[in-house]
Amino acid sequence: MAKKLSNRDQESLKTAFLKWVSEKRQDRLSILITGKTGVGKSRLVNALVGKRVAKEGRAKTACTDTVTSYRTKINGVEVIVWDSPGLQDGTCNEELYFQDMKSKLSEGRFDVMIYCISMAEARFYDADKNAIRTLTNVFGSKLWKSSVVALTFANLKTEDPDGEDDLAYYLGEKYLWGKAILDFLACIGVEFEVRQGIPIVPTGNYKKLKLPECENWLSDLWIKCFNVMSISSGLAFFQISESRLKYADSPTATTSTAAAARSSAVDDGNQNLILEDENQSANNLDAHETIPREIPLNEEQEDGLLKRMWKAFSEFCGAVKNVGHRFLRFFTRRALVTVKCFA
Repeated sequence: MAKKLSNRDQESLKTAFLKWVSEKRQDRLSILITGKTGVGKSRLVNALVGKRVAKEGRAKTACTDTVTSYRTKINGVEVIVWDSPGLQDGTCNEELYFQDMKSKLSEGRFDVMIYCISMAEARFYDADKNAIRTLTNVFGSKLWKSSVVALTFANLKTEDPDGEDDLAYYLGEKYLWGKAILDFLACIGVEFEVRQGIPIVPTGNYKKLKLPECENWLSDLWIKCFNVMSISSGLAFFQISESRLKYADSPTATTSTAAAARSSAVDDGNQNLILEDENQSANNLDAHETIPREIPLNEEQEDGLLKRMWKAFSEFCGAVKNVGHRFLRFFTRRALVTVKCFA
């Protein structure tokens, strides 16, 4: 049975927890988003961070031998999104490309890689296979320990074209894509333990966040990215998302909260980077979609988030490990709100 903590114990723990978070959390978050042109990479990462950091649609210009970076600051954390135009499209000089990537990335590392493949594609094309092989050769199998595979345009696979079982059709498509990707990683020598830990997450569009097997694909993507990050980068990821995260027992967002979320689409001093190009093609129907203001976590997702933080904190300072579930939720939420206030 969990030890009952006095108020003094709780305050001591809170002080220690706040100190640990402030010392452990990174001040910079580096995200690599990669995949062929037209698979929704920029839209996906913008939804994830809550701002139009990366340029979307046809306003983008292709760079063949360089990695493009987009930078902004959210809640005191510098966010850098690295885009990889040309790698999967066969338009880059790979040697120059990866020299450029390694010189720009701090020590050749990033906190999470999101590899995007369109679930609407007819098959797993050689362009993606070659890019995955090259990335693995350059960065090693460890690359995949901090990676998520996003199956974009999953909303286009929710109806059986034969008019039969829609759910069975969708799950079948997801299974086939997952099998194809993991089988290929096995063929190029990625270890079983690493392959087993790679999340494969179907994602859709902003207007329809519900998919057949999940209530909100953005929430699923967010928690999967958090889980593959180190705890220090995960705390930074939490910091930039805290105002958007909504829990199962949270009240509906107030008008002021919603207004604040909308205003977050503009980043002080970086408007030229994150605002949409006013000259974007009128044919780009998704260009003016509103980035989702909230990332609702269900109880299972919230519990996983809080337990991972508490476990890392307990291992660091030897705090009481067998705390009750209700205390864990109350204490961690309250402490994290304080962290936000002083960020």
